Amino acid sequence: MTDTVRTPMDLTDISATASSDANASSGGSCGCCAPQQSAAAQPTNEGTVFADYSVTGLTCGSCAGRVSSAIGELDGVENVRIAVVPGGISTVSVTSGRPLEASSVQDAVEKAGYQLATA
Repeated sequence: MTDTVRTPMDLTDISATASSDANASSGGSCGCCAPQQSAAAQPTNEGTVFADYSVTGLTCGSCAGRVSSAIGELDGVENVRIAVVPGGISTVSVTSGRPLEASSVQDAVEKAGYQLATA
């Protein structure tokens, strides 16, 4: 029997302003339909807010690009970083100038064809 080791792919600094045309032309989605939940935002001293979200169904850089682009369109988002775990739960780290509404992030992730994961 062969052991399989899964390691997360760190796709740091995926552009939050990637073209939505590329997403539309890539066709289909490999996201799944898991229940939704978001992480709490953590404000810093200078007004910058960092928040992590768990997302299911991401399998590659193209998936991450769709999610990054959708979240990047939200007002106040400064940066989106994604650590993809193919077949598992990926971590989406968002930096913004103010706290984001959880429902807005959820809608953006769903728009990209994926779901926020449960704890």
